[in-house]
Amino acid sequence: MRDQAAGARRGRAWSEEEDARLVEGVREGLALSELAERHGRTTGGVRARLDRFVPQSGSPVDDPLGWLRSRLAADPGYAWREVGAERRLRERRERHRGPASTEPPRAAAAGSTAEVLADWEHVTGHVLRPERREVFLARQVVHDLAAEAVAVRRSAARRLWHDGGVLLLDHWLLECVCPGAVRLTAHWPLIAERDADTVLVLRELVAAAVGEMPAERDREVLSRRLGLDDQPARTLEQVAETLGVSRERVRQLQTRAIRRLATADAPASRKLRQVLAELTCVRRVPPEAGPSAAERLLDLSDVLLPSVTPRQAIPLLARLAGADKVRADNLAAEASTIRILRHESARREATRERRVERAGRRWEALAGEITWFGNPEPAPPRAELETLREEENADRGRFGVWHCPKLDRDVSYESETELRVIQLLSLAPQIAYYQEQPLAIGYEFAGRRRTYYPDLLAATVDGRCVLIEVKPVYEMAMAVNVAKYRAAEEFCRSRGWGLVATDGNRTRRLLEHRTVDPRLETALATALDARGELTWPQVVAAADSLPLDTLGLCSLVLRHGWTWHSRPYRLRPAPPSNGPSTPPGPVVPAPGRLPG
Repeated sequence: MRDQAAGARRGRAWSEEEDARLVEGVREGLALSELAERHGRTTGGVRARLDRFVPQSGSPVDDPLGWLRSRLAADPGYAWREVGAERRLRERRERHRGPASTEPPRAAAAGSTAEVLADWEHVTGHVLRPERREVFLARQVVHDLAAEAVAVRRSAARRLWHDGGVLLLDHWLLECVCPGAVRLTAHWPLIAERDADTVLVLRELVAAAVGEMPAERDREVLSRRLGLDDQPARTLEQVAETLGVSRERVRQLQTRAIRRLATADAPASRKLRQVLAELTCVRRVPPEAGPSAAERLLDLSDVLLPSVTPRQAIPLLARLAGADKVRADNLAAEASTIRILRHESARREATRERRVERAGRRWEALAGEITWFGNPEPAPPRAELETLREEENADRGRFGVWHCPKLDRDVSYESETELRVIQLLSLAPQIAYYQEQPLAIGYEFAGRRRTYYPDLLAATVDGRCVLIEVKPVYEMAMAVNVAKYRAAEEFCRSRGWGLVATDGNRTRRLLEHRTVDPRLETALATALDARGELTWPQVVAAADSLPLDTLGLCSLVLRHGWTWHSRPYRLRPAPPSNGPSTPPGPVVPAPGRLPG
């Protein structure tokens, strides 16, 4: 009975009375384990709750208990309740308009419903009669539009009117929440070709739909499980430890959140369900020449939720597309079989000579994009290489395993993109051998010291060594990936190795040398200087009528050293330099063709 009562307390949200008792225990000098025992919580849950009473300015606090105990000793009247309330308010603002520190006051950023009506009449050129105005102003969507930033709202209205000569209120609100979602076309070839603009809008639509959910616990669970906010997808056990509840409770919360998301009436949620239903064909028979519903879900899971395992991502996407639980589970099982058949087919095809020849031509093209540092040094002997994995990724093989004829062993991979590169290295005659995740490189990001594991190390038959980072081309400009790439550059420079970031076909140089409209560059730079940070709606608003494409925007991020975070979208200026930069070491021009 005692264990059942403790389990019930672990699954319950913190009340104000419990918060007061928790802080009183901190004043008494209780240890973390003693606080957890007193409240019937896990130590992780108590630590996460104490962290909410620590101001979020400056560097993160690793030990919230020690910090709070010291603060209360120095200032017994410390307003910990106000700090917690301010954090909840800031989180609500960040879900809709970004961090409160970079947004103007609500009175200045958002207007009244009368201003929404005025904007509508100004853009469309129509003036409503008095009785029609009353109906217009009474609609809930008008109140939602009034809560949006004025610049974002007006820019969205102009775009919609310019594109179609129609300004529907629901479409207007959706365009404010996720620019480009109204014009998003459910055209399967765009997904099959991994079109950068389509993928970006779809990913932002997923983040926007989760951000619209009214319950904070639903948002938190889905964000952690789906890998939003620049975080890798977390397992049930990891989320349970963070939230201070049981694994089964997290599974229940996830099931409830998915059910609510599948029936939510918010604009991004409705649009996401509509697009997924058309793309996946779960409610209709797919075209005869096209892939089946299970194949479509398999490819969509890799595009929209790349860090989530297919067995978790496919049922979620199927539910959002309109399938019931039984149908979603059946589609997931069918997709699992398709993955196995695809791998078997690829293995058979790998023995064909024409694939080897094609891989050789592809490697020759890719070799011309490699950056070489200093005097070339040989790769480590094959016998000394092994896979290094973070503890949390110890089950990396869950994403898939492919048998490599060249290495005569199974090679695990984390995405379909990585699989394509692994197959290229396996078949290209210029490659002697390779190793996945062979190194651990330290780097700084977001004020913390982290460890980075490069995806692949390849040794060429002429004795050179190349580090290969595998990323979709539109992710290479993300802040965390830029930090990893810089760390890899320094590592390769000290050893005379080569470095290339690729998705198997395109490389980082495509972004670095891409031509971008100078007017767009000036507009975004001006907006960043004025605001200090831009969300995705604000980026589109700053571009206004100028042509804006994802790869061009990524090129500007790399060119100017801007900081870009995705899901949700955040664009910030280049961080200030800590001092004079050290000139890079000598760089050997990449050869156009590697001997093989």
